[in-house]
Amino acid sequence: MAESAPPRTEPLAVVLAVKELAHAKSRLTGRDVPPHERPALVAAMFADTVEAVRAAGPAVIAVVSPDPALRSRAAELGALIVDDPGDGLNPALVAGAAAAYARLPIARVAFLQADLPALRTDSLVGALSAAAPHRAAFVADRDGTGTVLLTGAPGLTPAFGAGSATAHRDSGAVELDRAARRWPDLRTDVDTVADLAQARRLGLGQHTAHEVRRWDRMER
Repeated sequence: MAESAPPRTEPLAVVLAVKELAHAKSRLTGRDVPPHERPALVAAMFADTVEAVRAAGPAVIAVVSPDPALRSRAAELGALIVDDPGDGLNPALVAGAAAAYARLPIARVAFLQADLPALRTDSLVGALSAAAPHRAAFVADRDGTGTVLLTGAPGLTPAFGAGSATAHRDSGAVELDRAARRWPDLRTDVDTVADLAQARRLGLGQHTAHEVRRWDRMER
């Protein structure tokens, strides 16, 4: 959910990676999520995430995806489009960071999950500001085991996936707000119906809210 925010003064690249829509979010199934509507939901969550990021004023938003529809939407949102190397999430994020560095002299990079439909720009700006004094820092997800944001100096190596919070902590990255008292919208990445319900309670961005309202009308 985008709100106005002052641009950051240091050159920052935010990198997001999304797989093909047809294969994305296979766990996001249930009565409240029609299976044939899942690709549209993933695209909507992505758009809300990128719009919240854009309002934070990074120097570059790099999007890595093999999906033509997502690449087109990302281009409309002003993102740098990067080819997916096809080796998984972490190599995709590294490729996105390399493309951003090639475009501008970036001082820091932020690897961000692309499924944050309740994200508010002020939460992202707050987390990035809290991370600024550290060589590398991260924010864990809602259950504390995954990672929603990893940020640091160029050359930062992401380790997203199962147990990524532990992996990033072991790599020396500082965990921001380990008590999880701040940024609930940033922490709520959506992989399951329960995650989506939590995002709805926090307040969805306009694109995801539109999709959910459309389902509600279809069910009546």
